[in-house]
This record gives sequence, C-alpha cells and structure tokens, in this order.
Amino acid sequence: MELLKKIDKQKMFIAVGVGIGLLFLAAIIYCYYLTNHVLDISEKNKELSVELEEVTTQRDLLANENEELKEKVLILSDTVNSKVKAEEEREAELAKAFIPTGFPLKGTANYNEENTMLEEQPIAEFEAAQGTNVIATAQGTVSSIAGDNSAGYIIMVDHGNGYFSVYRNGSEPKVEVGETVTTETELYEIENGKETLGYQIIENNVYIDPLSLMEIYG
Repeated sequence: MELLKKIDKQKMFIAVGVGIGLLFLAAIIYCYYLTNHVLDISEKNKELSVELEEVTTQRDLLANENEELKEKVLILSDTVNSKVKAEEEREAELAKAFIPTGFPLKGTANYNEENTMLEEQPIAEFEAAQGTNVIATAQGTVSSIAGDNSAGYIIMVDHGNGYFSVYRNGSEPKVEVGETVTTETELYEIENGKETLGYQIIENNVYIDPLSLMEIYG
C-alpha cells in the first residue's frame, strides 16, 4: 500500500514536471514567435521609412519643378504680353499711318482763313511758293485724277479706312491712278501762277474740316 502511494506521488511529480516543461516550452515558442513578429514589424517600419523618405524626396522635387514651371510660365506670360503690346502698338502706328493727319505741303505755306468752304463742303486753302511740293498726308492709293491744265486737277487718295484726301491744284500731277503713295510721295510741284492748293478730307463719305484732323492727330 505504501508502495502504491509512492508510485502515485512519483507519477504526480512527473506529470507536474512535464506540465511545467510544456509551459516553459510554450513560453519559449511564444517568445520566439513574438521576437520574430517584432523583427518583422521593425523591418517593415524601416521599409516604410525608406519609402516615406523617397516619397518626401519626390514631393520636394515636384515642388521645385512646380516652382520652376511657375517662373517659366510667368516669364512666358510676360514675353507674350510684351509681344502682344508691341504688336498692338505696331498695328496702332500702322493704322495711324493711313489716317490723313499730315500737312499737305513739303514746306511753309500761308493758310487762307477766308476760304473755308467749297460748294458747301469744308476745305483748307493754302498759298505756297513756286516749286513747293504737294505731298500725300498719309499712306494710301490714288483712286482718281480729274480735271485738266486749264481748270485745274483734283487728285483723290483712298486711305483704305473710310478716309479719302483730296488735293486741288492747277499744276501737272506727278502720280497716276492706282499708284501707292506715302507721306513722301510728291503729288504736284507748285507751278508759277498756280500757287493755291485746296485740301479736303472725306471721312465715311462725309467732308470734314481738314484742320480738325490735323489738330487731333498732328
């Protein structure tokens, strides 16, 4: 009986020892698993840190490129605006070149304040010395030449923008119909006894005071 009790105690000790051993083994296995899991997490954190650094670098590069693009756009915009402004100014100057604002004589002349109307239409009448050149007051094309040596000649210049300039003098015309003229083109050379020049402007089929256009644009 005593022997049986000893055997039972030994079995109990063995069972307890085996149980403790199993628990210890389980603890070791769990610690190993936990350690590996922590290492995996640490490795993933490192990878994420590297990826984050790369993303941050790419973001900074993109930000720099964006700033450079903004500067280029501003420069391009300024360049385009400058070109547009220059083109607008050029077009304005070109358009002005076809408005008859100039003086119709290359030299001095006396203005006749008494004769300001011809057949109820405004006219500017000038007295110039023999040899003075009558010139076009803007760029355009000679649209018509009428009259003769005894009655006098009328040269009409079409400026292509609703304006016509009209030159009345008894001297022989030095241009022909269809000829392109500029402010340097000689229309007449004042001859002896034909020193009077009548000058008119038509704007959109209406005669206007030539002096008013000279005052506005001259």
